[in-house]
Amino acid sequence: MANKCDTFIELINENIMPRIDYEALQQSYGTADKSYAKGILNHLHEAMVKAYGGDILHPDYDGDMEDNFVVIPGVVQGRKTGNISLALLELDLSSSGEHWQTNFLCGHGIIPQDGGNLPRDIVAPVINSFVPYDYCYTAKIPGDIHVNRNKLPDGIRDMLDTFREHTAELLPPPRDYGVNNPQPNDENEDDMER
Repeated sequence: MANKCDTFIELINENIMPRIDYEALQQSYGTADKSYAKGILNHLHEAMVKAYGGDILHPDYDGDMEDNFVVIPGVVQGRKTGNISLALLELDLSSSGEHWQTNFLCGHGIIPQDGGNLPRDIVAPVINSFVPYDYCYTAKIPGDIHVNRNKLPDGIRDMLDTFREHTAELLPPPRDYGVNNPQPNDENEDDMER
């Protein structure tokens, strides 16, 4: 049986991440209402609630310690630039919410803070735009000593206070080309045009 974090990642990888219009998301960050970004955050939050069984996350000291490592949706704001980005935040609930990794959602897709194996010309602008940053998440994590919800930057506060009021249309699901649904070739495309 998959742990809750794996369930969340599977949910968003199958239903949300490939259906985000990342160009529209990047453009939304520059608008006053950030409506599309808030709508995507709402989708991610709902997936988190479904996977974790609610939006209040507590450490599980008696159960599977793997469930103490969570990936959850949140918002980051660059301290130098003031720029906003949605993010998937990796936290350790058993260590009072210690922050392990940030994955930024931007025009290029998902960019891990450590760069992963992505080209430097893609990673560097994202890192330069956000690091160092403040962050917060849509979940409630009692005992997190790393986030003070009463002292959030205005950009993060606005996103978290209003994201539930927004919906974002997701792109159609990618077509599944497989044995029962072969990828069209020139001959098949001609047939479809007739």
